[in-house]
Parts: sequence; C-alpha cells; structure tokens
Amino acid sequence: MMRHYFYALFLLYGLNLFATEQPYNKENRIEYINSVLLAINSAKLQDIFNVHSYINVVDRNNCSSSLSSLRTQCLIQYAIDNCKSLRQAEQRNYCELYSDIIVANKLSENVFIPRKERYRILKNSVGDRRQVILNKLEQKYSRLVTQFALTAQTSCEYDNNRCMAENLDSFCLQYTNQQSLSWQYCTSAIIWFLGTSR
Repeated sequence: MMRHYFYALFLLYGLNLFATEQPYNKENRIEYINSVLLAINSAKLQDIFNVHSYINVVDRNNCSSSLSSLRTQCLIQYAIDNCKSLRQAEQRNYCELYSDIIVANKLSENVFIPRKERYRILKNSVGDRRQVILNKLEQKYSRLVTQFALTAQTSCEYDNNRCMAENLDSFCLQYTNQQSLSWQYCTSAIIWFLGTSR
C-alpha cells in the first residue's frame, strides 16, 4: 500500500518517490482524495487548526527561502516530525494526510492572493494582518467550493467520501484546464474548506 502523506506535494513538485506506482493515475488520485477526506473529517478540528498554526509559524520562522524547493522540503520535514510525535498510528496517519493539505495550501497562498493583491489588502487592513489574509483565503476557497457545488458532479451524499473524491478529482481536472491553478491547489483548497467548515 502506498504511503499517502505529502502525496499532493510530491505530485506538485514532481518528486520521484512513487515512480513505480504511477501517482498521476486516476485511481491513485481518487484514493488519495478519499483518504484525505476521511482524515480531515475524522480528526478533531482543534488538532487540525493546531497543525495549521504550527505550519504557519514554521514557515515564517524556519522555512523562509527564496527557493521554493527548499521551502517545500523544510515544511514537509517539519510536518512529518510533528506527526511523528503522535502516539496512535491512526492519528499519525490522519495528521500526515491533513498536514499535506495544510502545506499545499500554504504554498498556494501566492497563487490565490498574488503579491499586488496581498499588498493592497494589507495596506488597507486594520488589526491582525495574518487573520485578514486567512479571511481572504477562505473567501477565495469558498468561491472555488461554490463553483464545485454548482457543477453536476456534486450528487453525492455528504458522508460518501469515495463519491466526493471522484467528483472532486474530475472537477479539479476540468478547472485546471480552464484556469491557471494546479490540481493540487484546487483539491487542497476545497478539501480544507469542506473539512474545516463542519
């Protein structure tokens, strides 16, 4: 069985860890999404938000780099180490899966909020600037989720992760063909929004 943690990032950056398993294969993508949906829906929200806060702090303090590959590897390593601290195997596995989504979303922030837009938002903001950016990201994610919800592909029961995974994969493949957003960023944003809006 293939290890799923940081699968989205491996796909995104073309790391050759799954060369023999064809990670771009539709069934592998769907299985990955299904596993992440199960993890993010089964984990405690506070645990997910704690990892999210941890990744934000690590990114600011330990992993800032002008080279995206160094930043990515640094975030992955900190996330792996963080998940290793959990005692139960199921919790560790869930942590690895939702950490992948958190790291992918962290890396996609500049795609969802380009530098000029970020500058304008921060220039006009009052209060906690990081929270202002997070709120704006949630707005962008909610628009993407709304587009997903308005497609014919969302005819699943809420708790049917397999059906949702198939539909999400199909939507993000179509969306990335029309917009300049990667499959990984599309799936990560939607999974994050759906998983943390419960």
